[in-house]
Amino acid sequence: MRYGVLAGLEQYGPLSQAELSRRLGIDRGDLVSALNALEREGLAQRRQDARDSRRNQVHLTESGRAMLYAMDAQVNAAQDELLMELPAAERKQLDQLLRLLLVYPGRPPAGKPRAGSARRHS
Repeated sequence: MRYGVLAGLEQYGPLSQAELSRRLGIDRGDLVSALNALEREGLAQRRQDARDSRRNQVHLTESGRAMLYAMDAQVNAAQDELLMELPAAERKQLDQLLRLLLVYPGRPPAGKPRAGSARRHS
């Protein structure tokens, strides 16, 4: 979860905890626990929202960004090892399909049938 939260902060910028929870699909309680740990380590920081003093925004610190980039390198190395047997074209296709899952979680793009929704034979 740590990598996902850091990557989310890098991607979306400073957000309220509630918005970060929604965007990442992480339970609010679980996110609070993760943020507490990241803040203790100096990787993230909660600051008062300049537009609404009742809210906090979560910011990625420079140390958090450095940690994220180090983790990116580890993730990329693990992915390269896992997929090393696939030709480049198939790796690209797999990447595209996985990105579709992120964009359309649980629902197919407009005009595309859901997998397994083909007419059943009796």
